[in-house]
Amino acid sequence: MGTIEKIRALGSVLSSRAGLASSAGITFSGSRDLFTALGYKKDLVARDYRDRYKRNGIAGRVVEALPKATWRGKIELVEDEDPDTETTFEAAWNELSKRLNIWSTLLRTDTLAGLGRYSVLLIGAPGDLEAELPNIGNIDGVLYLSPFSEDDASIDTLVDDTSDPRYGQPLKYKFKRLATGLSQGTKLVHWSRVLHVADGILDEQIYGEPRLERVWNNLDDLEKVAGSGSEAFWLRAHQGYQLDVPPEVEMSETDMTSLSDEVDEYIHGIRRFMRTRGVELTALGSDVANFANQVDAIITLIAGSTGIPKRILVGSEMGELASTQDRTNWHERIDDRREQYAEPQIIRPFVDRLIQYGALPAPIEYEVRWPQIQNLNDEEKAGVADKLAGLNKKIGETVITGAEIRDRILQLPMLEEIVDEPIEEEEEVVEEPNEEEPLVAAGKKQKNHGQMSIELPIKTDGSLH
Repeated sequence: MGTIEKIRALGSVLSSRAGLASSAGITFSGSRDLFTALGYKKDLVARDYRDRYKRNGIAGRVVEALPKATWRGKIELVEDEDPDTETTFEAAWNELSKRLNIWSTLLRTDTLAGLGRYSVLLIGAPGDLEAELPNIGNIDGVLYLSPFSEDDASIDTLVDDTSDPRYGQPLKYKFKRLATGLSQGTKLVHWSRVLHVADGILDEQIYGEPRLERVWNNLDDLEKVAGSGSEAFWLRAHQGYQLDVPPEVEMSETDMTSLSDEVDEYIHGIRRFMRTRGVELTALGSDVANFANQVDAIITLIAGSTGIPKRILVGSEMGELASTQDRTNWHERIDDRREQYAEPQIIRPFVDRLIQYGALPAPIEYEVRWPQIQNLNDEEKAGVADKLAGLNKKIGETVITGAEIRDRILQLPMLEEIVDEPIEEEEEVVEEPNEEEPLVAAGKKQKNHGQMSIELPIKTDGSLH
């Protein structure tokens, strides 16, 4: 396909999208344009999403909630199931992950993907940026990882060879910048040096759905209601006063000016008294504006549109304020997102790329191990354990043992695993803890598929702390 044909094809795509955007909000056979009447912007670009993300708290929460929940906790790549064995692949990956903070970088990349139709992760390696990645040789050849938004890394050319397995995917990207604060002009970068991340892909292979697009109009409404409601509260909270000067009271221009200045100073908090000789001061009544119901209705629409439970959307990061059912539904969605999006579309393409170009040794097979999501807090676990314990008594036979309750519900170690070795008082030796040696060894693979392991420290008299 020649240059002219490519331009025509791109123009056709843009024209089609513009047509779809212009028809949004049109009702009554074109007689009414709701978007225009309500002040909604039709054609949104990446910069619009970025600006609203910066200035609107709910918009920021919508963009960040899914990525933060997805990448929370300790994620591992495991080749060998034996927790005492670290393979060459695992050792190389752990060293690279620690040096480049890979998991937090992937979180940033995922977040940026929601501020546009896609984001990219630039893999810093030797060679010309326009050329394909060379054989890197080892992890030392991976110099840096830098995430960029769609606004900073546009797609320059696509693979147009129908016999190529990458047909229709980016061939080269055009970067506006390669580092913050460095003016280097635009740079063309080969696709092998870039990890392409797009969330919510439907009919297009490389473009996802911006997380704020679906709720953009609702966010407009929220700012209208919250802004106007706050302004109304500000105006009504200060009830105002009427100054009545009786006809028989004579006041010169100087007196009127002085009174006016004192009133201004009183209103603006400069002074807390006024001299009102001969002037009657009457407080004006005022009703304080209450816009809580309108805001709550809009928040409900945003929660329903994004699939984020309302109490998690406006609550704490971990969702402690949410109900048990809200948390369960939310955790199921996070599990699905990890399995259907984060692993197959981000982690494995990235790891496989590093293996393909020699940065990582090729494993026999590797597994992405996610941390287990706990649906119940400690109080709820205790309640379930109490009900199960009473079930045996109610039925009259053993349905569930205490050991099963400890393991499955409370997620505590078996009693026989807790070693209690009292030390005789006359031989009591108290050693100062060595700050250089952690109490629990770090960096070991968790081969229990997320089951919790607890070590209880023991006092020198044999009792537990």
